[in-house]
Amino acid sequence: MQLGLLVPKNMLIEEIPILKKRFSFISMHFFPYSSVFNIPSLLAGKQKELDYLLFFGKTTMNYTTSKITPTIPWDIIPRTNASLLQLLFKAALNGHNVYKIATDIPMSEREILHDAYQEAGIDSSKITITYAPPYTFDETFSSHMKEYYYRCRQQQKDVTCITIFSDVYRQLKAEHFPILFLFTSLPDICNSIQKTHADFLLQASRESQLVIIYAAIDEINDYSPLTADEYQMTLENLNVAKYIYAFAQKIQGAVFPVTEREFLIFSTRSIIENKTDKFHRFSLIEEIQKNTASTISVGIGFGKTALEAKHHARIGVKRAWKSGGNQLFLVYDKNTVRGPINPASDPSLNISDHFLSISSKTGISAFTLGQIHKIITEHGKNEFTASEISDLLNISARSISRTILKLMDAGYCFEVGRKFQHQGGRPSRILRFTL
Repeated sequence: MQLGLLVPKNMLIEEIPILKKRFSFISMHFFPYSSVFNIPSLLAGKQKELDYLLFFGKTTMNYTTSKITPTIPWDIIPRTNASLLQLLFKAALNGHNVYKIATDIPMSEREILHDAYQEAGIDSSKITITYAPPYTFDETFSSHMKEYYYRCRQQQKDVTCITIFSDVYRQLKAEHFPILFLFTSLPDICNSIQKTHADFLLQASRESQLVIIYAAIDEINDYSPLTADEYQMTLENLNVAKYIYAFAQKIQGAVFPVTEREFLIFSTRSIIENKTDKFHRFSLIEEIQKNTASTISVGIGFGKTALEAKHHARIGVKRAWKSGGNQLFLVYDKNTVRGPINPASDPSLNISDHFLSISSKTGISAFTLGQIHKIITEHGKNEFTASEISDLLNISARSISRTILKLMDAGYCFEVGRKFQHQGGRPSRILRFTL
């Protein structure tokens, strides 16, 4: 792990060797800064070399965030009452009045000040604490804060001034002003580094988590022309399998066929999330929609073990199948299921090699053939009159007549009967389509 720590200049001089020895398994990079306003330039180009970045203080991190965009996790090392107790103890030993305090500790951290006094056994009724106004943090901030502390000393000669800002501390010390700096204690720093390392390992474990994708080719509708042609059905399954294997290669996954219509793909969570834009764009379903006459159901299972991930993937594929095909469900555990992620697109866009072959034989566009197949599938039958097909496709009777004639000549359409649609008119032919 490559850990960066932004440290006020001349701070942690004694602690750095201790930290490096205690956390020898972490590669620590210390970035000393003389002013908070110099941090953005100090970090330029450095984030790509790190896994994590720690700041001493929320104000410092907030200012840096306003200037540069985090590309790795950022966090702060919080101050606790242990840090304050340590400072108060040293202050008392050096003759400072710990009962009268002027400080710029922010509202969000003032509770630790009272906790520290309570833990030290000091009666809170005997303590006087003056807090600095909430000045805007900009280039004039240090000047305003210095003026505040000078006023405090003028009003109360025995007040003890405590700042959390390294810039303010450095400038006042240079002017020989009696100021104390509340810095994070070594135990707090160690606790934060340990937590950061644990978070890093957890994230690494999460990214390398085994994920199983269960992809199943959906059963063809009983009225689909493909059901009557076993050879074409086999070719269609092989066509779909081609896209499943191509997708597996894209996500660096291993494919294990369960049956000729069901496949398991093994990969890692980080790769799949990266290649699918966190599952917002699942190209496998898109390719099946565009290039085949089939639909697929996909379940993605997560788990602590391969067996658990497979079980969750099976749950997901069943959910996807019940939702109508070309659907994706994510199953993290039995209580956490997301889906459907990919709503099925218009089946009229499906253009398989089968339709392309018919198109080359008949001169009818593969798109029109796909539209006719869509009508057959949606209506659950493959027998229509010419006028019914014309109305459903929203094209002229003359155009559909030419299309039907071409299909009949090539053996993909047959007349199987006649029926009267209007009294007194001529009977219409009932046509059976076998695309």
